[in-house]
Amino acid sequence: MGIYQTPVVIDPFSTIWWQCIIAVVASIVLIVSLPFYWKKLQHKNYAIFIAFVLLINTLVEQWYNIHNGFWNLQQSIPGHLCSISNILCIFLLFNYKQWLAECIYYWGLLGGIHAILTPELVMGNQGYNFFSYFISHGGLILVVVYMIKHMNFKPRRKSWLWVLGYTQIIALGVGIFNYAVNANYMFLRERPLVNNPLIIGEWPYYIIVFELMALLHFWAFYLPFAKKNRLASIIAS
Repeated sequence: MGIYQTPVVIDPFSTIWWQCIIAVVASIVLIVSLPFYWKKLQHKNYAIFIAFVLLINTLVEQWYNIHNGFWNLQQSIPGHLCSISNILCIFLLFNYKQWLAECIYYWGLLGGIHAILTPELVMGNQGYNFFSYFISHGGLILVVVYMIKHMNFKPRRKSWLWVLGYTQIIALGVGIFNYAVNANYMFLRERPLVNNPLIIGEWPYYIIVFELMALLHFWAFYLPFAKKNRLASIIAS
């Protein structure tokens, strides 16, 4: 078992925070825009390329922590919702499934946006762990934008409720695992260290707020597509 790492919080609006935000946004814009200007680039091959980048990032992160003695069961397993979503992104880019795309859409936006705006590097900021954090979380937003721009993605009606239900199942499984190994994946046993206004109260009250905020976020994420879905239903009938 490796040495337990002290999580590192990056203060919003600090110099390094702005540098990371600009780098992530610029990378997403560049990667998503490239197929519009490079006509010979096939979307399927490009999606697989993005999947390989995410896969390599995950494998290098795991290797780096094992090689340096940082890997431990309580922190290094991909047990956070963002880590789970990142792995699902890889499967999706190889084989598109609507239900999987909907999970990534809601989880990726929720986790990716908050993780980038209020970063807490659970494995610390040593070496590759710093870069891996922003690649993986920025990758979630990248895949969501890519799905919309290049894969004709749009969430189905009530998809936000279904994904909220899937979230409870994931949380239950992760909660049981946390109890078994004394971990804090998905921050189910201890609140995050970041100064996020949506983290209210101590355990278990902040989890109740998490649930309410997830509901509101998922509903808000669906709203841009609600009018299109209503129109499609009217035309179909």
